[in-house]
Amino acid sequence: MKTLTILCNVALAAMSVLELVTEGLPEQPSQWALAALIVFVPAFTVFVITRRPDTGGAGVPGLAVLCNLVLLGVTCWAAVAQYPYPEGPGIIPFVALAILTPVLSLAALRRTVRPSQTGA
Repeated sequence: MKTLTILCNVALAAMSVLELVTEGLPEQPSQWALAALIVFVPAFTVFVITRRPDTGGAGVPGLAVLCNLVLLGVTCWAAVAQYPYPEGPGIIPFVALAILTPVLSLAALRRTVRPSQTGA
């Protein structure tokens, strides 16, 4: 599960950076926020999943969960709000990856949270 999550996060961040490089920077503030989230949240998630459990604070996985929840909400909103998608063969796989990646990340992060952190 962790390997698939890491691959999806890396692919999403790489595709987003490639899109920003080829198409240029966004013009609207909401698109800036979406671009920043889609690039930085996957990178942060990979960091949290691959780090040693004894490094960093106890709240780091919780922050990663919160970031992925925000990313999931924002990508779902963007997928609906920008519906007639631009022409191109890669937009539908990108949207699917952008929605699937936070879901996989939340599942993988759930396993990284130790029982002592959940109050159980």
